[in-house]
Amino acid sequence: MSSVAPAAAARAAPHAFAEILREVSFRRLWLSGLCVNGARWMDLVLLGWLAFQLTDSPFMVAVAAFARSAPMMLLGPFTGLVADRMHRGRVLVFTQSLGLATGLALAAVFAAGWGGFWPMVGLEVLFGVLWAIDFPARRTALYALVGPRRVATAVSLETVSMQVAKMIGPVLAGIGLARVGPAPCYVAVAVLYAIGLLVFIGLPARIGGPSGRDTASVVASLGAGFSYAWREPTVRAVLIITVLMNVLFFPYQHMLPVFAREVLRVGPEWLGALVAADGLGALLGALAIASRRGFLPHGRLFALSVLVAPFLLLAFTSLRWPWACLPVLVVIGAAESGFAAMQSTLVLLSAPEANRGRAMGILSACIGTQPAGTLWIGFLATGIGVPAAMAINGLAALVAMLPVAWPLVRRGRD
Repeated sequence: MSSVAPAAAARAAPHAFAEILREVSFRRLWLSGLCVNGARWMDLVLLGWLAFQLTDSPFMVAVAAFARSAPMMLLGPFTGLVADRMHRGRVLVFTQSLGLATGLALAAVFAAGWGGFWPMVGLEVLFGVLWAIDFPARRTALYALVGPRRVATAVSLETVSMQVAKMIGPVLAGIGLARVGPAPCYVAVAVLYAIGLLVFIGLPARIGGPSGRDTASVVASLGAGFSYAWREPTVRAVLIITVLMNVLFFPYQHMLPVFAREVLRVGPEWLGALVAADGLGALLGALAIASRRGFLPHGRLFALSVLVAPFLLLAFTSLRWPWACLPVLVVIGAAESGFAAMQSTLVLLSAPEANRGRAMGILSACIGTQPAGTLWIGFLATGIGVPAAMAINGLAALVAMLPVAWPLVRRGRD
C-alpha cells in the first residue's frame, strides 16, 4: 500500500483548512476551480436534458455524453505530459479561455435557433478537451502550491469545491432551462468561466512549471508512466477501480435526465435537485473526511466507498417518488466523495515528482473510460428501461470491484 503518512492525514482538519485558505495563491486557485466546476456541472445537466428533449432517445443521450467525455479517455495520458512539460499556469489560462469561448458559442447557436442535437454535441467536444487538459494541470498546480505534507488537506478542499459546484450548478441549470431556455443558461456557463479566469489572472507566475527539461520522447515518457503505475500496488488498484467505477457505476448520472422524465415524471427543476442532492452528500462526505483528526487510512476508506456505492445505486433504482430519491442520492454522494477524495490523494502521494503529471494523466484517462460505459447503459436502457439498466450496472460494478478493493480494506486493518 502506498504510504500516506499519519502526519499528513492529521492535518486534514478544520484548522488546516483555514491555514491553507489564508494563503492568497491557494485561495485564488481554489476559487478558480469552484467557478470551473460550477460551469462544468451546469453544462452536464444542460447537455443531458437537451439531448433527451431533442431526440427522445436514451441512447442518443448516451451518445452526447460519450462525445463530451471521450477526449479525457483519448487525451488523458498526453495531457498528463503537458502538465509535466509545460507551465501549468499558462495551461490553465488556456483551458478557462476555451471554456469561455465555447459557452458563448453554444449560447449563440441556441439564440440563433440552430441548436440541434449535432451542433450542440460538436461544440460540447470542446468542453471535453478542456476538461482533459485542465484536470492533470490543476491537480499538479495544487501540489506545487501546498507540497506533500498538506496535499491531503488541499485535495479535500478541492473536493469540497467540486461538490459545492455540483449542488449549485445543476440547480441553476434546471431552473434556467425551465424559466429562460438554453441560450441564457450557456451565457451563465460562459460567465462562470470568465469569473474563474479573472480570479486566476496573475497567479500563473506563482504556480511554476516543470522542475527540469524532459528530453525523453513522448512514447518513452508515456511508457515510463504506465510502467510506474502498474508496478505500484496501490496505484494499480486505484486505476483499476477507477476504470470499473467509470464504466459501470458513474454512467447512471448520464441517465438521470431519462430517469427524471420517464420514471419519476418530473421536469428539469427536479433533475437539478436530484444532481444537487448527490452533490450535497458528496460535500458532507468531503467535510467529514477532512475534519477527521489523527491518522486516516486512505486506502481503506477508498475501498469501502467503492463497495458501498453500488448497493446504494441498487436501492435508488427501485424508487418511484422524487422525494424518496433525494436522501438516497445524498448517501450515494457521500460514498462517491470517499472515492473521489482518496483517488487523487493516493496517486499524488505515491508518484515521484518527475512522473506526477503523467500519473494524473493516466488517472484522467481511466476517468475518461466513462464514455464506453455511457454508450453501454444507453443501449441497455433503450432495450430494458433505465431502472433495470442502472441495477445491472450496479451489480456488475460490485462483483468486478470486490476482488480488487477487498485487499485494500484488509491492509487498512494491519
